[in-house]
Amino acid sequence: MTPEFLAAVIDTLLPGDDVLPSGTAAGIPPLGVIKAHRSILEAIAMQAGGIAAFVKADEPARAAVLQQVERTASDAFRVLVVALSSDYYESAPVLTALDWRLEAPQPAGHSIRQTSDATTGQLERVRRREKLWRG
Repeated sequence: MTPEFLAAVIDTLLPGDDVLPSGTAAGIPPLGVIKAHRSILEAIAMQAGGIAAFVKADEPARAAVLQQVERTASDAFRVLVVALSSDYYESAPVLTALDWRLEAPQPAGHSIRQTSDATTGQLERVRRREKLWRG
């Protein structure tokens, strides 16, 4: 597994957009992925026709490879995605992009923006409705 292959897998799963950085730009270390997920990474490389083929492929081709691997090895693929997502959404660049504090939530907690009138109205309708379950 090369760092370029691992980065291509990470950035295909977490491509980023105008607001959020890609997985590697968020700081997910490509070599940190290899130990726990070697078998699924090997399946991705095999499905792509090799490590170099996956690296050279364009975004739609990489996504097609990942979709096929997800269909054939869903449990291992899910474990990889959950691990990458956890690291991604805990990284400083993503927290900053989401306008979330980098400091731990305790003991000070997180400040929450004031809700809009539209949101308050929607929440009030939910608060007023009867119980949805029987107790």
